[in-house]
Amino acid sequence: MVAMPEGGAGERADDAGRPEPTTDGGIALDGAVAAGDGGGATAEETPPADALDEPETADATDAERISIPLPRPGIAARIARRETRLTTRRGWTVGLTVVFAAFGLLLATFSGSGVAPTGYEPVVASYVELATFLVPLAALAFGHGAVVGAAERGRLGVVLTLPVSRVETAIGVFAGRAAVLGSAVVLGFGVPGLLLLREYGLAGWPTFAWFLFATVAVAVALLGIGVAISALAPTSTMALAGALLVWAWVALVHDLLAMGVLAALDGAHGLVAAAVAANPVSTYRLLALAPTDAGGAGLAAALEGGLSVGALVGVLLGWVALGVAVAAVAMRAKRI
Repeated sequence: MVAMPEGGAGERADDAGRPEPTTDGGIALDGAVAAGDGGGATAEETPPADALDEPETADATDAERISIPLPRPGIAARIARRETRLTTRRGWTVGLTVVFAAFGLLLATFSGSGVAPTGYEPVVASYVELATFLVPLAALAFGHGAVVGAAERGRLGVVLTLPVSRVETAIGVFAGRAAVLGSAVVLGFGVPGLLLLREYGLAGWPTFAWFLFATVAVAVALLGIGVAISALAPTSTMALAGALLVWAWVALVHDLLAMGVLAALDGAHGLVAAAVAANPVSTYRLLALAPTDAGGAGLAAALEGGLSVGALVGVLLGWVALGVAVAAVAMRAKRI
């Protein structure tokens, strides 16, 4: 008979092969052996002395599942670059840019007519009204399939076999799509902006640049909500339905209800600020029009309620953080 080396069971487990990926996308810890592989410790082996004083591991396992490791920026950046390449190859960058540019060029072209708005401020006000409906719809449509669509096609499962966590995956997917969407907004609305620059000169260009900044901010905020919906939804159809419901709420229903409530309560300033902050589209409209005369009255009411221009930017950033956080938590609980 061949003599067994010391520590035979443990060494056979190490020689059995590399550890398998965990469901969280990471790698199994050293000494954690899958049940039934023939290399683990037997039931007759005596546990360590210090383990005798600890309760059975059910509670500890639950605690480990609840704990969220800190994401590694380098890993999230790699996933973001991969997501950017994939969405660009599928035509999202070109499609979104063409949509924004087409509508923007229509407004810029007809702005020279006698019945259309002229000058930077009136044209920007028209762009804001257009972006209020178009940009949230595009952002939610772009984000609703980010997680559930990739899971149904099997692409997300392949990513999670790598040594990456689901939190890093959620952040990377959002960041990659945010780069694509932000570029499409700048390029799409920037093309008609060059026509405005040629027609009206540099005097009002800062107003248009501020409009671009605010539009990118609200697009990224709605994209975060779309990715969160995608992580929560069980199917792509449910995700699409949820995205459409959210768009109808933020673009149509919320402001109508808020106006009715404020009119009934005689426009209490604190409620004005709360109504603006509760809807990223309302925040965007006020933020984008802040440098113009069109936004003066609304901004004055919001300022009395405690919302400055910096606070409006902070509100949109808060919506971004909320969407990514919900997506990360939902992905940890999602079965893929």
